[in-house]
Amino acid sequence: MTKDIRPALRAYLLTDAGIAAVVATRIYPIKIPQGVNQASIVYTRISGRGDYHMGGPSGLAMPRYQLDAWAPKADDATALANLIKDRIDGFRGIMGAGPVAITVQGVFILDEREDYDDTVKLHRMSRDYAIDFEEL
Repeated sequence: MTKDIRPALRAYLLTDAGIAAVVATRIYPIKIPQGVNQASIVYTRISGRGDYHMGGPSGLAMPRYQLDAWAPKADDATALANLIKDRIDGFRGIMGAGPVAITVQGVFILDEREDYDDTVKLHRMSRDYAIDFEEL
């Protein structure tokens, strides 16, 4: 059975006191819901691939996730992105708990960029991470 890392990632981010103090529970897949104009995190799988060896699939998934830190001020978006980075960059171990727990082999930052969305009036610091985890 293929595992979905998204619930474990969200749970892992929310168990960080610094992140929770900034976003409460505002961590969303793909986009911020309409009407939300407070500091938030959005996660999106932007690519994915498996890992193979001579005997077939290794059971390791290696997707690339984009984590966007949104905030009304640019400095606040960067500060939130740094909290996320401090929490997950280089992480190895169990992410999440109970039925959503995933064994992560490693999380690695790959890229970053920032911008401003005039529609929602929020700044965004966007960083991409490779998240290698045991899929089966």
